[in-house]
Amino acid sequence: MNKAKNVLLIEDGPHDQFFFIQALKEIPNASLCDVAINGREALSKLENCATLPDLIFTDIHMPVMDGIEFLSEMIKSSRIKDIPVVVLSSDSGHIEMVRKLGARAFIKKTCDFGLLQKELEQMINEDFEDELDPQPFQTMLSPF
Repeated sequence: MNKAKNVLLIEDGPHDQFFFIQALKEIPNASLCDVAINGREALSKLENCATLPDLIFTDIHMPVMDGIEFLSEMIKSSRIKDIPVVVLSSDSGHIEMVRKLGARAFIKKTCDFGLLQKELEQMINEDFEDELDPQPFQTMLSPF
């Protein structure tokens, strides 16, 4: 089994939060460490927490600070810039932009619980830390 990972979710939609959290609960080596409803709240939590998450999942479209602005700010912080980020969004029009900003993967939101769980588990089990063998940017554009 792969190393257990703590996950931060940045998502403003209560339904999407619930769906993600339920899918994450089915993954044995993953735990939710926190939820933020926008990028600004996430940056504040990340800068002030004692233990950083191993992986961040973020939506793109959120009020106050969206996922793209979050990624742009995150890479400026020496404390948090190396945390792998997976974009989880229904908007696949920004894939190239989030890749350039350092996101490690893109998962298109789905209403299929099993598919979401499978894709989350794949990201949880990905070894983003292996710098000798960097993984290419992954895109999962599953249909709704």
